[in-house]
Amino acid sequence: MNTFLEKEFSIKILNNKILDGYDNKNYHITTEENDFIYKTYIYSESLKDTVEAENNTLLYLQEEFDSYIPKPVPFKDNSFVKVIDSDTEKVISRMLSFLKGEFLGKAKHTPSLFESLGTFLAMIDIKLQGFKNYTIQARKWEWDIQYFELNKKYINDIPNPKDRNVVIYFFNQFEEIVRPIIPELRKQVIHNDANEWNLLVRNDEISGIIDFGDVILTQTVNALAIACAYACMHQEDPVAAAGEMVKGYHSDFPLEDQEIKLLYMLIAARLV
Repeated sequence: MNTFLEKEFSIKILNNKILDGYDNKNYHITTEENDFIYKTYIYSESLKDTVEAENNTLLYLQEEFDSYIPKPVPFKDNSFVKVIDSDTEKVISRMLSFLKGEFLGKAKHTPSLFESLGTFLAMIDIKLQGFKNYTIQARKWEWDIQYFELNKKYINDIPNPKDRNVVIYFFNQFEEIVRPIIPELRKQVIHNDANEWNLLVRNDEISGIIDFGDVILTQTVNALAIACAYACMHQEDPVAAAGEMVKGYHSDFPLEDQEIKLLYMLIAARLV
């Protein structure tokens, strides 16, 4: 693999380390000048379309967020995604720049950091308002809150009856309270996975965001709701933490009344 990468990207590799991956392989590539992330995926036509859509999202954001998001690196033929055939399998591959920083999951959590997170997400969402991609628009899956009901098939996999009843309760709450007002909410492309291991921190501020693999067209408020759910998970005072995030977001990208109502219900649910 090193020989292939050195030829394609005109680099000299000093170290190649495999990283954890959810449904693909990730390699941290170190050279004398720069670090990169090389990613491979088992080939399917639909997945190739999705990976290209993710790259297109990154390229769209590049001008304004160059140092805050991974940058797609072109192969020798100037393509950003390449399908490679081998004796054992066919894989999709691409190279990205490597972002340095401390993960939010390891950083010291402060009110100013949470406010910075809200502000950062607002800036990304403002820019993505103008982004359109047909592959992303057609995406319908379990990780999109507007299709929350697709996860009902997993309820019986929860072994503890008490836990199962809690999940059923929130499915019912979603159908009763959220579903009727979804048509009234703003929609756009969002990152959709601003969790503590996709956000980077420097000097008590959010310095970057990685992993655009879950990017979707959904309700705008979902970007902030997802970030609040993750960031407040282990906080002694989740309401205060979420409040800082909402304040930061709202100051740059004002929330509408219905969006504020839904966020309030999300925060209240964290206290159950």
